[in-house]
Amino acid sequence: MLKHMTIEEIFMYYDYGLEHEENKSNILVNRIAVGLFGAKEPPKKKKRNYNDTPDKQAFYDRYGDQIKRPEGGAG
Repeated sequence: MLKHMTIEEIFMYYDYGLEHEENKSNILVNRIAVGLFGAKEPPKKKKRNYNDTPDKQAFYDRYGDQIKRPEGGAG
C-alpha cells in the first residue's frame, strides 16, 4: 500500500491514527476519574422518541393545494 500512496496521504492517515488514539485516551482518563475519584460527569443526552408515522391530515392541510395529480388520478 505504501508504494502506491503519496507522502501526503501517509501523513494524513498517520494524523488520523494519532487523533483516534488521543480520543481513546481522553475517554479512558475520564472514565478512571469518574470511577476512582467520583468526578462528576456531564449528563448523557437522552434519546429522542421519534414517531415515524406520518401525519397525513397535517400534510394535506399544509400542502394540499400544491399536490399535482394526473387527470383522472386517485385523489
